[in-house]
Amino acid sequence: MSDDKGSREDGYNVTYLLSRIYEDDDVIVYTAPNEEELKNILLNLLREKGRMSVKDFHKYLSGLASEDKIRYALSDLLRRDLVTMDRQGFFYITELLEGSQEDMESGYYANIDPGNEENSVSADGLDGSSEHYDGQ
Repeated sequence: MSDDKGSREDGYNVTYLLSRIYEDDDVIVYTAPNEEELKNILLNLLREKGRMSVKDFHKYLSGLASEDKIRYALSDLLRRDLVTMDRQGFFYITELLEGSQEDMESGYYANIDPGNEENSVSADGLDGSSEHYDGQ
């Protein structure tokens, strides 16, 4: 992987979380993240960005993790209640939703209720289909 992978024009870079296996003047090669590292990267991205879709995650992790691996990791994070998914397919860190009642009532998280079953999606909702979950 070249040194521009895992980095975005907005300056966020996930490569600091990965092990370098080779480096010279032209290229830096990193190991791909294992399952736990990928979950930590996803959580760190959510902490930094607030909300993200699978496609958003893949933009940051292109060349490091496939959309299928991202979906699998998100599915596990959903099962463990570490993240919450809204009806539009955006993911949020659950503890931030629960810990910030004022933000939930107005503004950024206004349409999300972490206790509402309609906002939660099982692993089946991450099958890569183009259909959006509508809560029914």
